[in-house]
Amino acid sequence: MDNIGKAVVIFSLLGVGILYGISSFVEPAYVPLEEVAVGPHEGALIRTIGVITDFSTTDHGNLLTLRGDKTELPVFVESTNAMNGQLKLNYGDEIEVQGRVQLYKGRYELVADENTIKKLSAENESAVSFVPQIARHPEEYEGRRISVVGYAGDVQKHVFYLGDEKSKYCMRVKVEDGARARTDNGSIPISELQKGDKIIAEGVFRYNPENMRYELNLISLRRC
Repeated sequence: MDNIGKAVVIFSLLGVGILYGISSFVEPAYVPLEEVAVGPHEGALIRTIGVITDFSTTDHGNLLTLRGDKTELPVFVESTNAMNGQLKLNYGDEIEVQGRVQLYKGRYELVADENTIKKLSAENESAVSFVPQIARHPEEYEGRRISVVGYAGDVQKHVFYLGDEKSKYCMRVKVEDGARARTDNGSIPISELQKGDKIIAEGVFRYNPENMRYELNLISLRRC
């Protein structure tokens, strides 16, 4: 190969490298969540913003539900260590996320990497956790006053169960006399709770040695 040919190859490779470097710093186009959900961007790499309303886990990652003004969008967050990974996100957090739009089981979703999630809402002391997050690492919540969002399962007089959307995880909630009667600050009494209600339970998370399990000692209860 003569000198001219070598120069052409070198400049071609250099050009490819420069374009690749530029592309790595250019953010994908922003698309409103409502527009992503109807599918015109299938296969495209995009950015969108929404509020987290649900959280569940799989063997390969985490599944978030983002809500916009009138639409919900599933976001599958891939993880290299899904069973031990813990996304530091809460119910009601507003996030920006980058991912690729795909059609899954007849519904459009966004497939993203956890490193592309940017939390837009400020940290707050009244953060609401999801049942799967607590189920994976209960020791991190032991002894703390926490708020948990989930779906009511079996409801009894002194006890009810709080689960995730897919009923994969379940938390026992112990209802004291004061909590059953309390209706201040928007709290609802246990007598009004029905199976399937989406609720936020606030209480102290403790290990019960008699039953050999963790449980939430209820302080207050409200609907989402």
